[in-house]
Amino acid sequence: MLVTLIGKQNLDFVTKEGKSVVGTVLYVAYKNENIEGAKADRFFVSDKVAIPKEMTLNAKLDLGFNNKGKIEKITII
Repeated sequence: MLVTLIGKQNLDFVTKEGKSVVGTVLYVAYKNENIEGAKADRFFVSDKVAIPKEMTLNAKLDLGFNNKGKIEKITII
């Protein structure tokens, strides 16, 4: 999925149930055939997925998803 990075937020907290959540939320925009302009969305990326260190705001990214719809690969294009 080709997207433009428009924001990111690092997460590191413990839920009420005691589960640790560590990762990054990526805020992205991308073209959608049903929308005039761009669609904005957000995706959680686990700390187990490598995020390119050189990734900056407005970077063009290719997001790869697994069969459960979770991001498993991020490539700068």
